[in-house]
Amino acid sequence: MGISCSRDHSRASSSARPRRNKLQQMTDRRSKITSSSSGEGHSPPCFRLRRGEDNRGQLETVTPPATQERRRRLSPGSPSRKPSDQFLPSPVVRDYAAVSTQNSQFRKHMEDECVAIPKYRAFPDDPAVSSFFGVYDGHGGDFCAKYAAKYFHQKLADLMQVKYRSKRRQPSEVESSSNRSNVTSTSSMDDCSDVEADVLSNTEIESCYAEAFSSLDKELEDFDESSESGSTAVTCLIRKYNGRTTFHIANVGDSRAIFCCDGRTSRLSVDHKATNEDEVKRIRALNGIIVNKRVAGSISVTRALGQADEKKFITSAPHIASLEIASDKAFLVLVSDGVTDVFSDEELTKFVAQRLAEGEKSITIGKMLLDEAKAQGSMDNMTAVIICFGE
Repeated sequence: MGISCSRDHSRASSSARPRRNKLQQMTDRRSKITSSSSGEGHSPPCFRLRRGEDNRGQLETVTPPATQERRRRLSPGSPSRKPSDQFLPSPVVRDYAAVSTQNSQFRKHMEDECVAIPKYRAFPDDPAVSSFFGVYDGHGGDFCAKYAAKYFHQKLADLMQVKYRSKRRQPSEVESSSNRSNVTSTSSMDDCSDVEADVLSNTEIESCYAEAFSSLDKELEDFDESSESGSTAVTCLIRKYNGRTTFHIANVGDSRAIFCCDGRTSRLSVDHKATNEDEVKRIRALNGIIVNKRVAGSISVTRALGQADEKKFITSAPHIASLEIASDKAFLVLVSDGVTDVFSDEELTKFVAQRLAEGEKSITIGKMLLDEAKAQGSMDNMTAVIICFGE
């Protein structure tokens, strides 16, 4: 396993735009998706839950089969909060599961969303096979989390397609990270420059990721619901090509990606909170204030999708890490902070590793993990996606 690239992508805040009423917003949004999805290789505007197909828009792994016909008639719809025990196989990982709970004893509403797409068809001529997973933890309501869970992976796929086709037209031109503004590299390895002409490089995928976060965040600014609410995001794109498996983690906020390989635990995300010294410095440099470990005394996260009224300080620029997997004894866990409030990274990976060694499936381990988090005193919504690598 080698960490190839890890970057922090920032963008200047956009000026405020007038927001529209909800009916006009949703009408415009549907028109926009229909227009942008009319070309080759794009999915229709709303999810078609077609079992067993390579459709980058489907959410079949988090929708029980019995509800599929009903969900086709819903528009615009949203990911199910009750993941099915019956997961479709992924071409790039050995086993995976997505589990969540409202934790209704303490929470009246469910603001977490999760996405698991085992056959993520980014675009028709993509030479790599892929899977996509994501956890979105809303605050101040569930609108931004639902919106991100529904549209983020589609937006990423569109951008990857544009990048790939541009690259195929100009195969000799490889994007250099030094030409991109507002990017700080926190680590690098030789394989960052190991670019194969017929597949997107790590750097190119990271560029698409950064643009996807920025673009989705700009869309959210048009909605009244995003003025004082937002969502964290931790996403994982896994790609397999020519015998090599690489995955890309991108996050904003405090939802985490925790990786365990050969018994060693690594956090691949960054907690963007008002307790993070680098984030505190960034906000103070913008003349923002931190009160009681919160931005302006009200928001605990320093990066998020949404939060339109605080966009000067609450950026959507993600932290991104790219890794290549070279071990069958590896797994990744994406979790909302309802889990990490009561589990350290090492405690979490130990919990999962012990049960994998006992032969438990990831779906069973996920349920056991959330049950244990409740027993340990978690008072928040909780979501966990467990991804096991290997053949």
